[in-house]
Amino acid sequence: MNDSIQSLHWSFNYNHGAQKPFYAEEFLKLLHEIQINTQNDVFNDEQPEYIKQVYEILPNFWKGYSRTNEALAIGNVVIERKHENSHNWYYNVHYQNTSSGENIRFNFRCRDDVYRTLLDSWQVDVQNKSGDRYSKMELNGNLISDTEIQLYINDFQIAAGTVDNSSPLTCNWALYDVIPSILSDKRQLDFSVEIALLDDLEHLRQKCNLGYLDSIREPLPLDGYFLYGEGLLPSYWWVDTNKTVVIVSTVFETLVLKEITRGVS
Repeated sequence: MNDSIQSLHWSFNYNHGAQKPFYAEEFLKLLHEIQINTQNDVFNDEQPEYIKQVYEILPNFWKGYSRTNEALAIGNVVIERKHENSHNWYYNVHYQNTSSGENIRFNFRCRDDVYRTLLDSWQVDVQNKSGDRYSKMELNGNLISDTEIQLYINDFQIAAGTVDNSSPLTCNWALYDVIPSILSDKRQLDFSVEIALLDDLEHLRQKCNLGYLDSIREPLPLDGYFLYGEGLLPSYWWVDTNKTVVIVSTVFETLVLKEITRGVS
């Protein structure tokens, strides 16, 4: 265990020693569980019609989190997508942070391409535990002529920006499919892909770059990739040999794969 702790890559090593339980122990436990749960899985080149992934949310820092139990995890993310009529993908994402009280649902559609290009309209439903008029928010978005983004937040209209046609527009919650598709086997340090990102289906980030970061053998064989962009917090994505995103590390939290289901919807 100590050797594994020492070998944690800098991009997801938040073992400051102050968390209880210890970050590294919980992190490695989750990786060990997913390795056991998927070791007998057989993956082929045939694209599944339905995919569901569940990620545990681990806090990167030990202060400022409210907990109702002794577990380190502060919530989970469930990412479901269905293949619609062999043309598009429908995404249903549920982000639940038990520490902050955030309960967010994202619903959107993407083209069946490697960039999972965002389509027409989307919805975001946000709830928290504030107990006042700010405890709920409804966001509805539209893409006009494939370039102009219009948002309606609690029925208030906002022009969110215009997409540069030179970069495909996708969403951060679709990157769980985009990164393995585009960057798999691209391990050149000078290789990168430019995209436009609608962060949480609300904030337009133009000219974001996806590229190769590093490869590791311990605690699992994983290839790492980065996402950088103006106005966007950096994040690091680690993909296993089955082209599944296992770890996503951001500034404040790290998502670790707990469960994956593939099949026919």
